[in-house]
Amino acid sequence: MIPLYCSFIRRKDMDTVLSCLVTDSVGPGEYTEKFVKTAKEAFGYDTAIALRSPYLALFLALERLGLPKGAIVGLSPLAPSYQAGLVSNMGYRPVFIDHDADTALPKIDMIKAQDCVAYILFEPFGMLPDKSLLDELGIPVIEDASQSLDAQRDGFKAGTFGNFAVYGLEQGSPVTSGGGALLFTANKRDSIVLKNSAEDLSGELILTDYNAALGLAQLRSLDRSKERRRELEAKFRMELARTRHHGFNQAGEGTGGLWSFPVVLESGMRDAILHAKKNGIEAAPAFEGSSVMYQGFSESLCPGARSLAMRCLLFPLHEKISLKDAGTIAKVLATLP
Repeated sequence: MIPLYCSFIRRKDMDTVLSCLVTDSVGPGEYTEKFVKTAKEAFGYDTAIALRSPYLALFLALERLGLPKGAIVGLSPLAPSYQAGLVSNMGYRPVFIDHDADTALPKIDMIKAQDCVAYILFEPFGMLPDKSLLDELGIPVIEDASQSLDAQRDGFKAGTFGNFAVYGLEQGSPVTSGGGALLFTANKRDSIVLKNSAEDLSGELILTDYNAALGLAQLRSLDRSKERRRELEAKFRMELARTRHHGFNQAGEGTGGLWSFPVVLESGMRDAILHAKKNGIEAAPAFEGSSVMYQGFSESLCPGARSLAMRCLLFPLHEKISLKDAGTIAKVLATLP
């Protein structure tokens, strides 16, 4: 079976992980510091913190905004469901901002209409909104760029669309540490805030050396990983174009993310999953853990997001896919029922 997600470490980079395992360090230390330094260079940011979960990263970002209790915070129904729970637990009022069913872009006009005082921007597959529309809102934005590796639009790269950016290091991420998240900022004003936050954090919140060593090994081969994923993406797009189904294209000038290969189906998802499985390929619904799929979520609340969640299927897009396996995936995409 060709797995949907696969963490790949070159043999020579395994020394980083093995060296950490034989040390006495369990909590954050030398490897965490190296990981953060390398991550800042790889992603191009001046300030970053490595934390033990995306939940903690989002909590810290929201806390630093200093919003009043009861503040209305906009968020995506396609984002992981923990985000809505976190917003509520912090004493804010979450409201869901719908997405376009064809482009996956958030409906920015809804943010103002809902009187949001802050917005958590979730970018499915690295599909980025018009930055000028976000800037016109005049409210703080936290960007969840977990699916947006290498994405850019009209000269702006993912991670620069808000005050803070969260990059998840969980399973399925092109850069995984076996759990955790990076919290970035792209502007000087918020950089000072983030640096001060890092000084106050206890060791129990910071990414451990064990996890950082795994992430560090992957960052060192990130350029090769991105190159291979772009090659596979181009091949898969060509085959998908032969069908009635479609993927996503970045609006304006730019490229999407490299998290996975999404397909918006014009047929039943169950049949497509079975078709892939019969050919030894793991495929899965794109938004299984999202708020819109949570029991009790009104189907009429965000119809665009609901439509995407019911029709969007993920296929493997990782650097460990061999030429033979890539051919198999391409054939399956070209023959989707």
